Amino acid sequence: MSAKETEFTFPSAGDVKIHVYQWSPAEPRAAVQIVHGAAEHAGRYHRVAKRLVDAGFAVFANDHRGHGKTASNDGLGYFADADGWNLAVDDLRMLNDMIHDQLPGKPVALLGHSMGSLMAQQYLIENGSTVDAALLSGSTVVDAFTEVIAVLEEECEQYGRQAPSVIMAQLMTDQFNAEFPDAATEYDWLSTDADEVQLYIADPLCGFDLCIGSWLDMLRSNAVTADVEQLKKIPRDLPLYIFAGDQDPVSNKLEALHVLLDRYQQAGLSNVSHRFYAGYRHEMLNERNRDAVTEDLLTWLDENIQPAGT
Repeated sequence: MSAKETEFTFPSAGDVKIHVYQWSPAEPRAAVQIVHGAAEHAGRYHRVAKRLVDAGFAVFANDHRGHGKTASNDGLGYFADADGWNLAVDDLRMLNDMIHDQLPGKPVALLGHSMGSLMAQQYLIENGSTVDAALLSGSTVVDAFTEVIAVLEEECEQYGRQAPSVIMAQLMTDQFNAEFPDAATEYDWLSTDADEVQLYIADPLCGFDLCIGSWLDMLRSNAVTADVEQLKKIPRDLPLYIFAGDQDPVSNKLEALHVLLDRYQQAGLSNVSHRFYAGYRHEMLNERNRDAVTEDLLTWLDENIQPAGT
């Protein structure tokens, strides 16, 4: 099935123009809203988007504040002068509204990767009724990083919100890559596919350091996702699929995901499933087995999201 590819922008808070990629089949049966991770951009998802289009899904993915083509407003890595994380989550809701307006009555699935999966976790608490299914890729729990908040606050006092965070850059380089002693680059923790790692390194819109203020806004605001009482706001029967590589350092080799699964169980969510892939790392959609991962994703979507009227 051929895909129609378009790009557009929409205005959001702070005079920011949010850049959106859209891939669509002639007659979509449903939609997938992709939420990309930190220090990357939505354009990297065109391969999985094409496969989703082949399966009849329209795909929408915006570049977050401080990322991709949206970043021309404030520069790479910087969300906003204040409350940037919540503004970025609000941007997802605005795009979701546009998807529903464009495809009235069609189901919408939310697919968040890495930092985007943390946005998705919060989005489900605040706006769970606006989606029909959710998928979390390369996810973790935000409280895994809470011990660095005080240090980030000191860094912010010294250098300001807009300065890149040296502390978090070192954490990602040193801690994440430390699991792979034979690493050839700073980004081997992303994937076992060396070609995909090199594509990331060569991409001028990837690999930058998020600003201190962006990290602080994220860790402070997203703490809501660690509260089981807050998780109870998610529709109990919402289909939720968590997938990851078991060597992913972001989840501490799945440890954080078992915490997340336990919290969802405590919150009473009744339709949560997961799939973990042995021997693989952070970006399962860019791993050596990415075709199988994508087919597993599509199988889950087919089983859990039905076109309107069926």
